[in-house]
Amino acid sequence: MKLKIIALILGLMMIFGSLSIIFAQTNPPSLQPSPEPVAQAQQTQPSSGKKPIVFSANTVQGVIAKGKENTILMGSVHITTGSMIITADRVDLSGEDYVNVVCLGNVTVQDTEKGFSLVAEKLNYNRDTEIGLAQKKVFVNDTKNNTIIEAEWLRFDQKQSIFEAAVTVKVRKEDMSISSEYALYNRDTEEIWLHGGAIAVTEDGVLKGDVISSSADWSKLKISGEVSGTITTKETATSQ
Repeated sequence: MKLKIIALILGLMMIFGSLSIIFAQTNPPSLQPSPEPVAQAQQTQPSSGKKPIVFSANTVQGVIAKGKENTILMGSVHITTGSMIITADRVDLSGEDYVNVVCLGNVTVQDTEKGFSLVAEKLNYNRDTEIGLAQKKVFVNDTKNNTIIEAEWLRFDQKQSIFEAAVTVKVRKEDMSISSEYALYNRDTEEIWLHGGAIAVTEDGVLKGDVISSSADWSKLKISGEVSGTITTKETATSQ
């Protein structure tokens, strides 16, 4: 009798063991917690859709992280943002998505798409509004319109194609040179307006006035205020 009971118990144990194996195979394994995602490098394309920044420099200081954009680049700095290429001794990047770009020392800007280049000692540029403010020994070459602007202060608006220059302004185009203390220039229409002791020097003479303006055809200058001038005749030019 005892042997029958032991055999019965062993049989039941074998049955339950088989069922446990079957259930273990049919049920899905327990899900393990996913590993922490690996931190990714800062994307060059900002989430807001602004143009990315590609840069190189000798040294970098600051934080390159979302919400903590404050980075200083020093030594042979080279930046590309959109169609603009900027070089300088030092560049400070700040603001959300590095919208503010402050350049110091031997600043150069090259924009082949917009057709102009710029040289200055200091440049503040906003990547959102695409407005720049250049200061000290500013030299602009508008290659699209074959026009050169020199000044101590110049504001350019890439979206509106407007240049605004002040302090010891000189504008040159072909065989004409106009100097003044302030100038407003539209690159799309080539209209220009100069104020403050404006002097136009051409191969035909010198014209002076409080205000000198012109449309795209610079051979037709409009002069207002106290106007004066000197006309160069053929005999005068020959004697000189």
